[in-house]
Amino acid sequence: MKLTLILDPAPIGVRASLTEEWEEPGRTAKMDPRVRVFDSDDQAIAWGRSLASRRGLKQIYMTDNRRPPPGSPQ
Repeated sequence: MKLTLILDPAPIGVRASLTEEWEEPGRTAKMDPRVRVFDSDDQAIAWGRSLASRRGLKQIYMTDNRRPPPGSPQ
């Protein structure tokens, strides 16, 4: 099982999407993302970690779409 937390900009705070994926025979299954808006990225990460912990996972994968890629002009 794999949990991916995606952070996107929101008008106020940060929009967090959490997607769960797992392997099934011959394919990968993926649930619809859970989406919430938080005041800070710390709150969003804590939310993702708490859901991972409930599933017995020690880590989550994270994509932060709020920041420009390294080396790009700002």
